[in-house]
Amino acid sequence: MTDFARAAQIIASQCALVRVRRASRALTRLYDDSLRAARLQATQLTMLAAVATCGDEGVQLSVLADGLVMDRTTLTRNLVPLEKAGLLRVARAPDDARVRVISLTRQGERAIEAAFPLWERTQKHVREQLGESRADALREELGRVVALATRPEKPPAPERTGQKARAARPGKRKAK
Repeated sequence: MTDFARAAQIIASQCALVRVRRASRALTRLYDDSLRAARLQATQLTMLAAVATCGDEGVQLSVLADGLVMDRTTLTRNLVPLEKAGLLRVARAPDDARVRVISLTRQGERAIEAAFPLWERTQKHVREQLGESRADALREELGRVVALATRPEKPPAPERTGQKARAARPGKRKAK
């Protein structure tokens, strides 16, 4: 068995998730700083843009969640401030009251328009710093990462060991 310090060192230095999360936080901070003048956060602009690309009829909450690779509960929680600000409208689908449809309001359209030059300046800075070809390659590679992580195939479940594993096995009950 690997001791925790060695395991932590290996995780910190080799884990793809650790690197992607750090990069995500760094880029989010960069874009958030830029978008502050438009009173938007990068995550909010991402959601507004995703809804906007779905057309005037809006998008079902579950479809939007899948597209943003978010669970529905988290997405719902993140949509609330945008709805309260009047940037999005959340309504029941006319043909099925169980389905919620998200659509962009005119105010949401204006928010995207106001944020765009700020986003564009930051995007240009990132592309210049990385280099055009590396920025394009990174975008493509991250698309492949999303595809890998959203496929139905998952890594095999770990083998359970110890007392808890024996107790958790189906058909194995303790004698009374």
